[in-house]
Amino acid sequence: MIPFINRKNFYRIPFVSCLTLLLISCSENNQIKKTSHYSVKAEINTEKQLLNSNVSISYLPTKSTLTDSLEFIVHENAIINKCSANGLLNYVEKKKNNKAKSIVLYFNHKIEKPVNITFDYDFVLKKEDAPWGIDRISEDWIELSLNSGWLPIISSYNNQFSSVTELSVQSKNKFDILSSGTTKKLKNNKFEITNLVPQIDLVLIGSTNFDKSSNGNITIYENKSNKERNKFIHNLSEKSFQWLDNKFGHVKKLPSAKLIITPRNESGYARKNLIVLSNDISVKDTIHFVNYITHEFAHFWSNGANPLTEHRWLDESIAEYVAWKYIDKEFGNDYLKTFLNRAEKEADTISAVYIKGVTKIPAHPVMYRKGVYKLFELEKRIGEENMFLLLSNWFKIEKKNSEEFLDILENSSGNKMAQHFRLELSR
Repeated sequence: MIPFINRKNFYRIPFVSCLTLLLISCSENNQIKKTSHYSVKAEINTEKQLLNSNVSISYLPTKSTLTDSLEFIVHENAIINKCSANGLLNYVEKKKNNKAKSIVLYFNHKIEKPVNITFDYDFVLKKEDAPWGIDRISEDWIELSLNSGWLPIISSYNNQFSSVTELSVQSKNKFDILSSGTTKKLKNNKFEITNLVPQIDLVLIGSTNFDKSSNGNITIYENKSNKERNKFIHNLSEKSFQWLDNKFGHVKKLPSAKLIITPRNESGYARKNLIVLSNDISVKDTIHFVNYITHEFAHFWSNGANPLTEHRWLDESIAEYVAWKYIDKEFGNDYLKTFLNRAEKEADTISAVYIKGVTKIPAHPVMYRKGVYKLFELEKRIGEENMFLLLSNWFKIEKKNSEEFLDILENSSGNKMAQHFRLELSR
């Protein structure tokens, strides 16, 4: 439904990135006050490939988004049985692209304080309903992410929420369920999933056979154990994890990570400390894997820009910059030189990274190559130490945009440097 959230397939040229990954943690008490909350009761029938869900949303508006209407995105197959809210006049369903439709709620007043919204709906999710190859409901594998539209999400994709989900799986097989939060098994095929860290969606992954492998800060879940691959992943992931935590752990400590290897070869993605990997990981492609996993870990700090705006480059380019800095430190300068030489040669053929007033979501080459190249050029001017100090200050900001980044750069390196970087981003 929304295929742009996928980071990339490991061993093909990457084309898109996940949205906001590894979101910033905060205390349980504070986050309930500051963010929306979803209470979900869901039932999945694997034989019928059917999902029924009752979702109660405590929506918390912000001063910048006061409105008398709200637009939610769901899967186009969703049949809305009930939609209610305090102050609701009516709602309208509208067809969207990429297997989606919107539910627009109209209120009799501007939403200036928290409002309670309830949706009850069901839909079938078969292979043809998810042509991107990721989300599915089957007798041995369940995968529900933002792509599937299994939860109603605010259409701007900037509403982060905590959630508690009661999930029941009707199947002849026994399932285990994972998410970015914690999962409590109540009884066979009944679960309580708690996600206290606010995110823009909720990923659920279920398997009839999770083989678990833990080492250090990394736990791998897969359908079939692969000792050679696990050793490769554990070794490289743990070293990357430790380096990042040493560099940025003073901003927010990196939590232990869950890596799920799917029984498919499609793209991977990540949420908070949950990283979903495709099954075609090669132990012979060290640099590609290190780049991927370090980028995803880095998103624990490098997140907060609205993914549907021109500011999305910040999250992706900075995470990629950090990944290449680690590769440079751990594996020598040749790999970074090759990357930067390529990025420099093609820079003039790629759109500008950021121009104030131009509202266009940056293309993949902008976020993953040109924006990264510009950050390395900035590092040449201000030095590595100041660059990492700049990023540490930047990572403390929750909701991010390009003008704020330039302001922080100006505060640390002066107006002249900020104006020079603004110009470089616009070229």
